[in-house]
Amino acid sequence: MNLKLRRHANPPSQDDSNTKGHVTAAEMYDVQDSYVRFNQRDHMGSQMVWEPRAESERAKLKIKQRQLAEKGRAGFEATAWSLEYAADSLLSLMDFSKNQPDTRATAWQTKLEPAPTGRPKTSAKEASQILRKAAHLFGADQVGFAELDRRWVYSHYFDAETKKDYPIKFSDEPGYQQYDQPIRLEDGTRVIPKEMRYVVVVLHEWGKDLDGTEHAPSLLTEGLSTLAYARMAPTLWMLAEFIRGLGYQAIPAANDTALSIPLAVDAGLGQLGRHGLLINSKVGSRCRISKIFTDLPLETIGAVDFGITEFCNACQKCVPKCGTGAITKGDRSLEPLDESNATGVLSWKVDAKKCMTFQNRVGTTCSTCVRQCAWTKPPRRIYAIPRFFIKNFRWRWLNKSWVWLDDRMGNGKFDKNTDAFWMESKR
Repeated sequence: MNLKLRRHANPPSQDDSNTKGHVTAAEMYDVQDSYVRFNQRDHMGSQMVWEPRAESERAKLKIKQRQLAEKGRAGFEATAWSLEYAADSLLSLMDFSKNQPDTRATAWQTKLEPAPTGRPKTSAKEASQILRKAAHLFGADQVGFAELDRRWVYSHYFDAETKKDYPIKFSDEPGYQQYDQPIRLEDGTRVIPKEMRYVVVVLHEWGKDLDGTEHAPSLLTEGLSTLAYARMAPTLWMLAEFIRGLGYQAIPAANDTALSIPLAVDAGLGQLGRHGLLINSKVGSRCRISKIFTDLPLETIGAVDFGITEFCNACQKCVPKCGTGAITKGDRSLEPLDESNATGVLSWKVDAKKCMTFQNRVGTTCSTCVRQCAWTKPPRRIYAIPRFFIKNFRWRWLNKSWVWLDDRMGNGKFDKNTDAFWMESKR
């Protein structure tokens, strides 16, 4: 990858930009000075709430889902239906919203009392180790830490109840200096204290050990994705409370408050794939991302180049299998396709409207691109070999060879036999 290590406008914090010499997501994807923070209102998930046509189209998904279940379509059996709605029931119980900030399970404030002993005297390295251990205890699969780059925080958050967007400000901006705790003001504006300069990024794997991914785009696979969110919800909340118990502030968030993928990149947890999803070097795109903003100083490593950009340039397996051509075959671009893409970021742009249209057609959130992705692999040692070469050698012919071998091994094929998923014995 050709990294352009130059300074940009809107640095990560008021007085400190990349002080540790880490490569950042903004540098890795050549973020331009013209870049402005993304408004959550323009995200397709939000458009399905406020835009009448998108809302009407999305309503078709559940109708199609029921029709396919009644027809007995593979992957839409009673077991798949029950998995999806059982996982979603926990989210409802916790009042957990994937896209709405400051709900019951992602509250910006808490009544939890800090430990009576006060803040523990730890270094950033020790604090990171403690949080990593706690995150795994609470159910996380992978954890990373990043310095907060404010460019990835939404300029506005979207409120699904009022169907309006409201600003997100920092306490060192004019007019907000008096706020030293995360807060929502009467006019809807949310303020993040300037001291909250670190982010804990958490990954939850879905389709554990690849199991179930091969059935996409079915309700079974969607149920596994929903289950990852159901696992995320308590983990995110408990980890935020753990941080508060240490005497520090925490803002837990799922898809809300900030763009998750660049924060995960900054935390060294992967890179952006051609299909618009995070590709993690261990589990590919079979993961859901959450994050916690905090003022607890943490040890960060910065973005890690796994060679994924060069590999996606050579691979392109996801392109022909995308049902509506939402994934581009061309080069990365700084220009957006529409308002749902960020402008001024060198990346492959995915047509979110086409993606949504296909999801509605198949009655699920699809995930065909995840199934097709050559990084979607079970945790076997043999896959460490190609990943070593992908990371350390950027030869197009070699990357093409790995893709050819992946096809020869039959990886990424759609599996209609969902009975094997349920009947396989595991102890």
